[in-house]
Amino acid sequence: MSGFSDNLLFSGRWDHGKEYSRTSAPAAMVQFNAQAKELQFEISGEARFRMDEDGKQIAIISTDARDVYKVKTTGTASPHLYRLIKISESNPGGIFLYKVATDKSGKFLAPPKHNNRRIEFIGDSYTVGYGVEGQLGDPDSFVFKTTNTSKGYAFLLADGFRADFQINAFSGRGLVRNYDNIVPEWPVTRLYEYTVPGLAPEDLDKGVPDESLRYDFGSFHPQVIVIFVGINDFQGNPPYADKDEYKKAYVALLEKLRKAHPGVKFLLVSTKVWPNDDMTPTVKAVYDSQKALGKKDLEFVEVHTENTALHGHPSEHSQADLARTLRSIVARLGGWLSR
Repeated sequence: MSGFSDNLLFSGRWDHGKEYSRTSAPAAMVQFNAQAKELQFEISGEARFRMDEDGKQIAIISTDARDVYKVKTTGTASPHLYRLIKISESNPGGIFLYKVATDKSGKFLAPPKHNNRRIEFIGDSYTVGYGVEGQLGDPDSFVFKTTNTSKGYAFLLADGFRADFQINAFSGRGLVRNYDNIVPEWPVTRLYEYTVPGLAPEDLDKGVPDESLRYDFGSFHPQVIVIFVGINDFQGNPPYADKDEYKKAYVALLEKLRKAHPGVKFLLVSTKVWPNDDMTPTVKAVYDSQKALGKKDLEFVEVHTENTALHGHPSEHSQADLARTLRSIVARLGGWLSR
């Protein structure tokens, strides 16, 4: 990374090398305090970023080929908190961040501190904020332009709690079966094992596994994990997921997370899917079986969304409403007072 790495606070899953940091996660973020008239980011990889100054958006950056992307600040002499938020998805793919710099007259200050609240989201396109800025009838090519994770329920929830967070979500993927059976060998459960899952399949498919991309589950311990996975298991063209296999995989994920994060609490989320509406009763069956075993670390909720955004996904209004719906449950699970 650059010489300024000590001044940066990273959120989400990042792989840090000597010359760059890389990620594919939606809402992966870099925060820093600085006094500057201009900020400079050397980045490669296709992505869209939101640039905030003191929590307010000041720019949208679209990246592709390796270049130095510049953003004008408000230019005031006082220090500000800046954050670079990756609002697009990379699956497959990823971005490489080589350097963060200010203009010559600018300077970095002490980095922001971690929060004592930590939350993780495991999900699919609903959690990514897929097409949230689009409309139902927009062309397929609008996916990149209209996906904005910072307008999705997961980011809104985490930001509202001022929590450290990870959003580990993958459009079109399910727990055991992907939408229309696309890339069946890479469901959520397998992608979840990697720090930069958008790049891991590329390396592995070439027969050269990059074990450095294996995620270290000891590096971030969430207090609450929101799991919203199953839409793609039971929607699209059949055949759909085997319900028993889905339940088995769900329980295995819960046990894996309990072992990795002792004391963690879970919120299991479901919604109506077409044509058979199989997701909710199947997730509820997992919840009921866990409660019957005496587990007291999880809650279940069924949510309803207004799917008027791109490709029938939740709209901005619906994503904000979803965040409000889940907020009190997450606060209770985390033992967090509202603020």
